[in-house]
Amino acid sequence: MTIANAHIRFNENGTPYATKFEDLYFSDAKGLDETTHVFIKNNKLLQRWGKWQEKQFVIAETGFGTGLNVLVTMLHFDEFNQHEFNLKSDAPKFRLHFISIEKFPISHADLTKALSLFPELEKYSQPLLEQYPISVEGCHRLTFLGGQVILDLWLGDVHDVLPKIENKPQGLIDTWFLDGFSPSKNPDMWTQSLFENMALLAKDQCHFATFTAAGHVKRGLREAGFKVQKQPAHGRKKDMLVGTIDKLADNLSRLPYFARMPATLHKKTKIAIIGGGVAAANCAYALSKRGLRATIYCQDDALAQGASGNAQGGFYPQLNAEAGHASQIHALSFNYASKLYRQLLSQGVHYSHQWCGTFQIAFNDKVASRYRKLIANKTWPDALIHWIDAQQATKIANLELPYPGLYIPQGGWINLPELVAGLVKAADSSIVINQQLTSLERENGAWRLNWQNGGQSDADIVIMATGSDSGDFQQMSALPFRLVRGQVEAINSQNQLADLSTVLCHKGYLTPAWQGCHAMGSTYVKDDKSRDYRLSEQQTNLTMHQQAMMKCDWMKDIQPTTHGRAAIRCSTPDHLPMVGAVPDSKIQSEQYQDLYKALPAKHYPQPVNHNNLFMLCGLGSRGLTTAPLCAEILVSQILNEPLPLSSNLLDALNPNRFLVRGLIRRQG
Repeated sequence: MTIANAHIRFNENGTPYATKFEDLYFSDAKGLDETTHVFIKNNKLLQRWGKWQEKQFVIAETGFGTGLNVLVTMLHFDEFNQHEFNLKSDAPKFRLHFISIEKFPISHADLTKALSLFPELEKYSQPLLEQYPISVEGCHRLTFLGGQVILDLWLGDVHDVLPKIENKPQGLIDTWFLDGFSPSKNPDMWTQSLFENMALLAKDQCHFATFTAAGHVKRGLREAGFKVQKQPAHGRKKDMLVGTIDKLADNLSRLPYFARMPATLHKKTKIAIIGGGVAAANCAYALSKRGLRATIYCQDDALAQGASGNAQGGFYPQLNAEAGHASQIHALSFNYASKLYRQLLSQGVHYSHQWCGTFQIAFNDKVASRYRKLIANKTWPDALIHWIDAQQATKIANLELPYPGLYIPQGGWINLPELVAGLVKAADSSIVINQQLTSLERENGAWRLNWQNGGQSDADIVIMATGSDSGDFQQMSALPFRLVRGQVEAINSQNQLADLSTVLCHKGYLTPAWQGCHAMGSTYVKDDKSRDYRLSEQQTNLTMHQQAMMKCDWMKDIQPTTHGRAAIRCSTPDHLPMVGAVPDSKIQSEQYQDLYKALPAKHYPQPVNHNNLFMLCGLGSRGLTTAPLCAEILVSQILNEPLPLSSNLLDALNPNRFLVRGLIRRQG
């Protein structure tokens, strides 16, 4: 999952030069003109934008490099919007969505230096530098211009990435920027496989442009289905290639049973979110970034009264030595959430927090061995997680900690109720409290919501963010939710504990003080829905921490208080959330009863789901980490936008995955 950074040197003009490919990233002092000529002008972007009627315009790029192509395009898009909307009130409004792929990302320091050559792009380059991701393989979603521009920066080899981008029956891409180091310097990229994947992802009449006119590139593009012609190039180069593709929609998805179907929308779509925790709040916020306002229905007398009600929630990813699906999702979710939470603060959204890092204690030999394997495998970059010895741990924690372990510098703790309230306020969502949903019924093309008080409401789209109550609804009753009670203690700040300055994690967690208390948790009691505070679980929590940190004298001095809270977490058998359309489990069981035969994909139909009913449930104890990206995935699906995760990881989050696995094993 760790991606190697590019090796860069700068020439006498300050232009970055890739030593591996022996090539410049852009022409000396002419990078803006080159991008404008090759990609803006020759893809006819301004003319096409003026006539564009869809909700988004999608550009895909091979070779992010310094991001110059993205930034220059953003400049033209910004100027286009200002000009068009000042002249015509009825001008079509759409979002620009960039998909850019980079195998060897430039380091943050080198990127900063490279972009300093273009002060005219600072409005766009500064947000890029602020959001620039840790070098973890996969998709990293960045936002610009108040959400008008989205950049999905995929880190990885283009030949690995393109097949993993979730395609749509009509295609995904409106324009290709075929960039990268020249074919003679980087032959591994310019292959027939690349051109064929470009064609697979392209929509009908998708344009492309590339700076090269190499013969094998021209022939390869034509063989893949593109119409290709030469045009005058930029600068000293004589020719470049441009073209389009005529393409019929391909209604077969890669795995039809995991197809992510969008919602049916109209101009005044009413959206209801059921729930009042971190999942509901993030869904509302993700919708608001598209200009959509949802109504949140909360069964309690205030938001964040359930599992999202802890005053200090530990914020960190669950990572393993092997980069399985769960670890990949956690790493990418953590990076996305970290950026989003910091953006909220910069926008004036208040919530109590500390970016104090998280220390995972190697409290016995078995754990230490597992942690050392994680580091030895170099699975994750040091900027995300790295090994520290006992001396470093003591310094970071600000009290004696005679254990080595793993340190996550971007981790910390967050006040969940304040975060939930801040997200909902930023989303400008309507909130209806003390409204408990008893059932949903499909009626006249919409959903009728039946409330415990006898009232009814209607909505076109319903998002279930219902936590531990998820299995109570008929449409989701067949899904394998697992409920786990967890009790967290509020320990009075005392003695040496008062000096703690990072979050300590082992089997439980212990936070620095906030308002005179430390959070110490948590218990895990399966299939127990009681929320009463229990002294027996207080002792369980205290004993767990004392055993894990038995070498710490200050731990033995901690005196518990009879103060804390219990909540019910909703998890799943594989500990990953369920994100997507709510499946009609009965019909899908019939649709896919032959899955065990392993027939080709064309033999299986698209899945039958409950129309316009979606879910974000099963977050378990990691909702702070996973909810923001999962909400972004869900809203992107609802609105038929590009999805910010690879198809195999999207499959791992699909709500019908357990049904599908059972049918494949003939257990359904």
